[in-house]
Amino acid sequence: MEESTIALENKNKPVKNSVRAHDRRIAILFILPAVILFLVMAIYPFIYMIYTSFTNLNLSMSGTGQFIGLSNYFEIFHDPLALGSIWFSAMVLLIAVPIEMVIGIMFGLLIRGIKGERVFRLLFLISMMIPGIVFGISAQMIFNYLFGSANYFLSLFGISEIAWFGHAATAQFVILFLDVIQWTPFIFLITYAGLLSVPQDLIDAAKVDGASRWQLFANVEFPTLKSFIYIALIIRLIDALKIFGKIYMTTWGGPGMATSSWSFYIYKVGVSYGWDIGYASALALILLIASAVLVNLLIKVLNLGETLELRKEG
Repeated sequence: MEESTIALENKNKPVKNSVRAHDRRIAILFILPAVILFLVMAIYPFIYMIYTSFTNLNLSMSGTGQFIGLSNYFEIFHDPLALGSIWFSAMVLLIAVPIEMVIGIMFGLLIRGIKGERVFRLLFLISMMIPGIVFGISAQMIFNYLFGSANYFLSLFGISEIAWFGHAATAQFVILFLDVIQWTPFIFLITYAGLLSVPQDLIDAAKVDGASRWQLFANVEFPTLKSFIYIALIIRLIDALKIFGKIYMTTWGGPGMATSSWSFYIYKVGVSYGWDIGYASALALILLIASAVLVNLLIKVLNLGETLELRKEG
C-alpha cells in the first residue's frame, strides 16, 4: 500500500512541475510588455544620454554629434553659469532642507494627541497637495511688486515695497521659502507616522518614571523615529538636488543666475535656449553621480543599513 502511494506521488510530480513551468511562462508573457516598455522608455534614453555626453551634439547646428571625449566635462569647470548653479543648489541643501527637517519634526511632536489633531493634520498637508504649477502661479501673485499680498502685509508695518524677484538675495529667499512651505509637510507626515508607531506602553512607563518631555523624546521616541527621520532626509536631499518647478514658474533662474539650480541650468542648456544636447547630457550625468555619491555617503555616515536592520529585528 505504501509503495503504491509513493509511486502515485512520483507519477504526479512531472504533472506539477509542468503546471508550474506553464504558469511561469504565462507570468513572463504578462510581464514582458512592461519590461520592454521600461527598456525603451528608461534604459535606452539613459544609455544614449551617457553616449551623447561624450559628443558635441547640438540640435541648433548641423554637422554635430562627433565624439569629443571628456571635453564637455572639462568645460563645466570653466563655465561660471554652471558653477553659480552649484552654489544655489548647495543653498537649498544647506538651508532649506535643515529648516524643513526641524519644523517638520516639531510639528509632528506638537500635533500628536492634541484636541483637533485630525484637522491640524489635514491643514499641514494642504501645501504638499497643491500642484507645482498652481504653487508657482500663487507665489508670483503673492510676491508681486505692485499688488502682491506680501508687500501689502509689509505696508501695514510701515515697510516699503520690496522687489522680491528683482534682487538676488530676495529672489533666493523666495525660492527657499517656497521650498520650506511646500516640503515641510512631507517631513511632518513621515515623522507623525513614526510617532504613531512608538509603543504607548513605553511612553506611559517613561512618564510614570518621571521623565521630562525632552527625556521622553531623546530616550523613547527618537530611537524609534531615527530610521524615519533618516529616510525622510535622504529623500528630501535627492529631491532638493532636482528642484525645478518653483524656479521655472517664478524667477526663471534670475535675476541673472541667482536662483538657477543645477537641474534648471540643464533645462536651459538642453532645451530652453541652447539645444546643446551633448553638454546638457554631461551636466545631467554629473547630477546623477552627485546624487548617488551623496546618498551613499549619508547611508554610511548615518549607519542607515544598521538602523533599519535593528528596527526590522525589533
